[in-house]
Amino acid sequence: MAAFEYKAMTQTGQMKKGLMEGDSERQVRQMLREQNLTPVELKSIEQKKNASKNVAAQSFFAPKIQTADLALATRQLFTLLDAGTPLTQALQSISQQAESKLMRRFLANLHTRVSEGYSLAHALEKSNYRVGQDFIATIRAGEESGHLDKVLSRLADAIEQRDQLNKKMKTALIYPILMVVVAVIIVFFLMVYVVPKVVGVFDNMNQTLPPLTQGLLTVSEFIQAQWGWILIAVIAAFVGFKLMMRQPAWRYRVHQLMMRTPGVKRFVIYSATARWSRTVGVLLSSGVTATDALKISAEVMSLDPMKQAVEKMVAQVREGKRISVTMQQAGFFPPLLLNLVQTGESGGELDNMMLKGAVHYEQAVENAAGTLVSILEPMLIIVMGGVVLTIVLAIMMPIFEMNQMVG
Repeated sequence: MAAFEYKAMTQTGQMKKGLMEGDSERQVRQMLREQNLTPVELKSIEQKKNASKNVAAQSFFAPKIQTADLALATRQLFTLLDAGTPLTQALQSISQQAESKLMRRFLANLHTRVSEGYSLAHALEKSNYRVGQDFIATIRAGEESGHLDKVLSRLADAIEQRDQLNKKMKTALIYPILMVVVAVIIVFFLMVYVVPKVVGVFDNMNQTLPPLTQGLLTVSEFIQAQWGWILIAVIAAFVGFKLMMRQPAWRYRVHQLMMRTPGVKRFVIYSATARWSRTVGVLLSSGVTATDALKISAEVMSLDPMKQAVEKMVAQVREGKRISVTMQQAGFFPPLLLNLVQTGESGGELDNMMLKGAVHYEQAVENAAGTLVSILEPMLIIVMGGVVLTIVLAIMMPIFEMNQMVG
């Protein structure tokens, strides 16, 4: 069966949109007529994907399923399977309930492929939508072990926790970013509109301006004359940085610098460690082998030095080394996680210890984010206060000199 998107007109003349499955377009049209709907437009989801093959077929440009949407769909699928609902019926049900058009297409595509005999993991791989390899591997492990519902429960918890952590990190950084943006706008306004008008009064009086005032006026005139080029330079620098970050060697150096910068160091390392340990914990508890779990977990590493170290760990573990030993040789994993992994390997509870480590470092990330913001806020206030003080002094100094001359 294939999934079709339709537009049909009701008997009252209203337009209705939706998804319907059928063996052919002709059958779907007949099913719509049986519901007293007049088909206006009918398109196969697969045909729409093939029409946009140059975009969607490439993984880089393929639509990405948002973490929050994926977490909700996974939780709903677990609930239905736990209640005894067949997989195909569960997928059809949640696809009909999905709020976004993207999720409806994604879930309908999965339902179609599963109905054709594909496993859920295989359907996810064949889908032209981007989901993490760790997600697919966990689903595959659950299907092979016969405990897909239990695996989905753990997977939903992991995705929801990751989504909450991302939201908290973004929330913590909103205030500093907002302060910088507002400060830049205020300084630009002062330099372009306020300073020239105030200083122009003294120019008409043929008064020699202090060096600070003259320098500020020069900067103001330059901004007014070249603001277009300045804007282009800023945009070019931003785009150039983005392009350079796609180069592995450059990205590696930037990430390495972030991992060595005080204040930022703890934040980025703890964040990557929390996500990595939770991914490995979920994969191991789902029945994935240690080497495969490490290989898949390398894909979720956001820092290139840590990603390359995990990839080396895969080869070392395959040769017979303990995971705790390879982690210690990597040199950047926090001591507490190393102790937890050693305990887990000794007691046969490595998956549980990894998950405990993830919980600890997710909380540590929140604390590190708060510390980073508490450092940034006074620094930004001091810097912007210094800039505003300089502008005020440049404006007030001619006034002071004029008062002295009159006195």
